[in-house]
Amino acid sequence: MAPTKQLTIFVTFYIKPSMVEEFKIAHRPVWAACAAEPECILFDVFRDPEQPGYFRFIEVWNESREWFETKQLTKPYYTILWEKSKPTWEKDMVIEWFEREGEGCSYRKQYLDGGKLMN
Repeated sequence: MAPTKQLTIFVTFYIKPSMVEEFKIAHRPVWAACAAEPECILFDVFRDPEQPGYFRFIEVWNESREWFETKQLTKPYYTILWEKSKPTWEKDMVIEWFEREGEGCSYRKQYLDGGKLMN
């Protein structure tokens, strides 16, 4: 049986190094809100240790890009987020859209250590 296709989104932010904490404060409630959405099956945040203002979010959703753009991104918590987040940006964020193949997917339990299981 072929794996179910999943929308995978890579969102890259370039944050003013002096405003990293403000960026995180603005985003934490939205990280939690996204993880609580039943269509979200993975949400993770990465930061480049050599470039403190360089962040990448990885999100995996069991819906289409059209759904994400018309249903998810229109939720009220994004409007509040952008008002607080945009002043921290050095340049515009970059969104990349992929469809997860599932082929080659391997992980160890340690990858998930430190995270929490979403219902």
